Amino acid sequence: MEKLLLVDGNSILNRAYYGIRPLTAPDGTPTNAVYGFLNILFKYMEEEKPTSVCVAFDVKAKTFRHKMYELYKAQRKPAPEDFLVQLPIIKEVLKAMNCACIEKEGYEADDLIGTVSLLCEKNGVECRILTGDKDDLQLASDKTVIKLVVSRMGQTTTTDYNADGVIEKYGVTPEEFIDVKGLMGDTSDNIPGVKGVGEKTAFSLIQKYHSIEEIYEKIDEIDVTDSVRKKLEADKESAFLSKTLATIDREVPNEYILSDFAVKEPNAKELAELFTRLNFKSFLAKLDLSGQEITSVENIESKTEIINEEDIEKRLADKSTICYVMDRKTAGNDLYFTIDGECVYKVQNITTATAKRIFEDSAIKKCSYDIKEEILSLAEDNINLCGIGFDVMLAAYLAEPTRSSYDLPTLCRTYLGLELAERDAKVEDDGQIAMNFEAPQEDNSTLYPDTVAAIYKLWKFFAEKIENDNQHNLYYNVELPLTEVLADMQKTGVYVDKNTLKEFGDMLAKRIEELTSLIYEQAGEEFNINSPKQLGEILFSKLGLEGGKKNKNGYSTSVDVLNKLIDKHPIIENVLNYRHLAKLQSTYVEGLLPTIEKDGRIHSNFNQTVTATGRISSTEPNLQNIPVRTELGREIRRMFVAEGEKILVDADYSQIELRVLAHISGDENMQNAFNTGVDIHTQTASQVFGAPINEVTSQMRSAAKAVNFGIVYGIGAFSLAQDLKISRKEADEYIKGYLANYSGVDRYLKNTVEDASDKGYVTTIFGRRRNMPELRASNRITRAFGERVAMNAPIQGTAADIIKIAMVSVYKRLKEEGLKSRLILQVHDELIVEAYPNEKERVEIILKEEMEGACRLEVPLVVDMNSGKSWFDTK
Repeated sequence: MEKLLLVDGNSILNRAYYGIRPLTAPDGTPTNAVYGFLNILFKYMEEEKPTSVCVAFDVKAKTFRHKMYELYKAQRKPAPEDFLVQLPIIKEVLKAMNCACIEKEGYEADDLIGTVSLLCEKNGVECRILTGDKDDLQLASDKTVIKLVVSRMGQTTTTDYNADGVIEKYGVTPEEFIDVKGLMGDTSDNIPGVKGVGEKTAFSLIQKYHSIEEIYEKIDEIDVTDSVRKKLEADKESAFLSKTLATIDREVPNEYILSDFAVKEPNAKELAELFTRLNFKSFLAKLDLSGQEITSVENIESKTEIINEEDIEKRLADKSTICYVMDRKTAGNDLYFTIDGECVYKVQNITTATAKRIFEDSAIKKCSYDIKEEILSLAEDNINLCGIGFDVMLAAYLAEPTRSSYDLPTLCRTYLGLELAERDAKVEDDGQIAMNFEAPQEDNSTLYPDTVAAIYKLWKFFAEKIENDNQHNLYYNVELPLTEVLADMQKTGVYVDKNTLKEFGDMLAKRIEELTSLIYEQAGEEFNINSPKQLGEILFSKLGLEGGKKNKNGYSTSVDVLNKLIDKHPIIENVLNYRHLAKLQSTYVEGLLPTIEKDGRIHSNFNQTVTATGRISSTEPNLQNIPVRTELGREIRRMFVAEGEKILVDADYSQIELRVLAHISGDENMQNAFNTGVDIHTQTASQVFGAPINEVTSQMRSAAKAVNFGIVYGIGAFSLAQDLKISRKEADEYIKGYLANYSGVDRYLKNTVEDASDKGYVTTIFGRRRNMPELRASNRITRAFGERVAMNAPIQGTAADIIKIAMVSVYKRLKEEGLKSRLILQVHDELIVEAYPNEKERVEIILKEEMEGACRLEVPLVVDMNSGKSWFDTK
């Protein structure tokens, strides 16, 4: 029998958005809602095996219900921006799947679903409606089944309801379900209902009298209290209006033909290109589209010649650049390398002495994939990698900094149209496929030569691209030498006072225990403080605190909610303190302790190809998010100390992003402030608020500081108002006042967006490029996101370039001057050197000279310098 799967597009996309952690495509576009939607769609396609599929969407326009009731859905907040940008994407994917989509101005998706389901019933077609909206239960019948998706306690379930199922669950028929809503109303749609009549009373009345009409016909004799009767009488008009608003229109004017919804074969090439762009590798495999990503994908073919160690010198006589891979997973170390890309030489079980001679010869330029890891790996055999020539992973990052990953097969496929065999593939929790190039499980006789040949081809491709994009200096003089710096920092590590960290953890545990007892006492019972649901019940049901907002999982107990209740009950402050201490304990004590290695140091992994801005990131563990905002959180920095007699020297750029903005924008007012040493936030406050500098208050300065930094990120009046806890009108006036006084900044922001729209990208002053496809999107929300990125990327990216230049220069100076002190940490705009006492003054001079001289701007770069035994002492 024919069966139609009818999907409530907005409902399922919304549920997927909130149910799946944030995911992004290589270009930075949010994709979690699209990914989750497709997972759900494919699941029920397999389960139901429908002959037809159709997805209904809402249209952003007023419907007939708005004309009937002006306040319909009036209270709804705008959907999050990263959700809205995914709506056109899912429609694009569904189009490539040849899946029918319907929408109609003036009507909601529910109305279209109701109309199509009725069409199915008239034509003897089974209908399955997939939705997360209970409103659709009114459509249930013997031919139409509502597949209601519900999320509770982090678990998602789907329950099927036909007409009998609705009666069994709710005690009313599907048609009567409308009357229930007419009485109780619906806060999510702003349907008023009868004031004071809740869900329980509404169901009771309809179960007994079956309709609103029946209730009002017998209003004097119905079995209710006088209070309820009065409420019904007072809101009779509202009850009938609400019923009409809640009724799905099943007669939407249409030209739907069920055969148009038939399941069709997808446009394989178009869909594969979309899935590749979105990085949906699991879907490529699921739909067997892996060979469709590129119009013509050729396999990499390379011939291999096995040579002895004695023959290596002959091959390298001209000191050429070699592209290589070391196989370190076999009994010995096998070296694969090529000079011309045609022939790959294999040296089996190369000795350490020979490897040392090759890799420490700076005249032989080395090209490979992920050079930083190569440096660290060779260092385990006491080999110092010299003559770094090229890193194809790093070059790919420079070409497209918004990619989520840079695995070799994808790079080959994307840039060369070549297929490189993937090895040791495993599916991660989010369904994405992760590749491990270091652990082939089968014979590697062809895998490694092909990998080397691929690296060679990518080297040639990216070397040319770097020149064409004017990124020669940025790549060869900044990014490439930085790999050696990061490898050294990673290898050196940061010393941690493990005993003091444990003592701090013990102190936290004791205070957490004391707070727990106090909270139990104030609550009058024991409960799971970490459970938002249980905490919400205690605060709002038991203790009766006002302001509780109930959602599908219970009351919200977010920080924002609790902060508003801080003076309502002493338990609130204790819960907030408990959460703060618990986070310190779990993240910064229990999280850090296992990462301290035998040498007493934490060897964090510094990543060069993660952030779209060009910033360096730190993982395993992340040393760039050590707390600084709370007094107790700052104590964590006491645990990071200099080993033995050494001390830490900390150099921090002062307001580097604002200084970059002053330079790039050419704004005279801003440049004058920095050149004359006036505090920029005080000057901004003086100009925006029209007050003499000596009369600027701390509150005015704080507001000006928020605007100064916010403007760099394209902040709007709404966000600024929230940050400063002022009205939107005041925030708008602040921003207008700022742009009026810093007209150069205003021009820069406008010109940058306009220029980026024309070119399709933005650049830093050093040539770091970020493509901006969002600026050419048809979707307004996507374009607005792109405009903010376009304003900020040149500023934040230039700041990232500057500190990278400084790192390379500081590292080089320390080596050239024969100092034993080492650069060990970079956090945002600060560098930390672990210095020997007799080298401290020299280290301070080097840091100041190299950081302040990293580049020449129209305003000075200023570095704040401090030293101490611990990181805490340097602040």
